Amino acid sequence: MDFVMKQALGGATKDMGKMLGGEEEKDPDAQKKEEERQEALRQQEEERKAKHARMEAEREKVRQQIRDKVG
Repeated sequence: MDFVMKQALGGATKDMGKMLGGEEEKDPDAQKKEEERQEALRQQEEERKAKHARMEAEREKVRQQIRDKVG
C-alpha cells in the first residue's frame, strides 16, 4: 500500500510537510542561484533588445532605399 501512495503522490512527498505546516527546507545556495538566474534573464533581455534594434535598423535602411527609388 505504501508503494501505491508514493506512486499516486509522485514526487510530492517532500512537499507534504510544507503543506501540513512543517518547516521548509532551506537551500544554502538559493540566494546565489537566484542572483545567477536574474543575471541570466537580464542578459537575455539585453541580447533580445540588441537583436531587435539591429533588425529595425536594417528595416529602416531598406525603407530609405525604397523612398530614394520612389521619391
